[in-house]
Amino acid sequence: MTKREGINYPKFKDQFAVMDFDAEPMPVLSLFPVPDIAPIEEWQVTLTGVMGERVTLGWPDLGALPRVRERAPLVCQIFNWSEEPIVEGVRLCEVVELAGLQAQDQAYWGFYSADGFYFETLPRSMALDPRVLLVFGLNDAPLPTQYGGPLRLWVPFLQGYKSVKWVQTVRAFRKDPIGIKRLLGQSRTAVLGSDGQEKAGIVVAKPAMGDESLADI
Repeated sequence: MTKREGINYPKFKDQFAVMDFDAEPMPVLSLFPVPDIAPIEEWQVTLTGVMGERVTLGWPDLGALPRVRERAPLVCQIFNWSEEPIVEGVRLCEVVELAGLQAQDQAYWGFYSADGFYFETLPRSMALDPRVLLVFGLNDAPLPTQYGGPLRLWVPFLQGYKSVKWVQTVRAFRKDPIGIKRLLGQSRTAVLGSDGQEKAGIVVAKPAMGDESLADI
């Protein structure tokens, strides 16, 4: 019997390589096997623009950016759970600015996991929302491997599967390459329903973001 009541098991649950709903402080879920991971001090993230311009950032670069420490929700409507741990990280918009890739033609951003398979995308307006973080800390400790450590995307206003674990590559596109969950038919949209928003105490996006941004996810 799981500690978390009301877990929903969709038909594709057997496709997951890792699934533990008893784990604390959050469930552990991974569609693909957990990759071999280096410590944050050895981790690098490569960002590529639409024209092929490439910038690789390491911990000295990320660690020098202003840090954010806050409670930030992670909501999974597919399995029907949500948690709000304390996370620590840096704003993705500031990472993109540091890399010099914040131009308007970078219309979509793809985030690729070190597992070599998993990837998800965000429209530019959402990727640069200041609530979107690259997280390296969880509940005042280094982000554990099972939760995407040493570096994970954290998008608190969308379904949890958009918060890609073990982020190693970030790439800009002019057109949406579409994330793996939609390609596999496991989710039609990443937008949180009203119940999910209320449970997490958040809104989907800023008022400045129109329906066009929401339609793209």
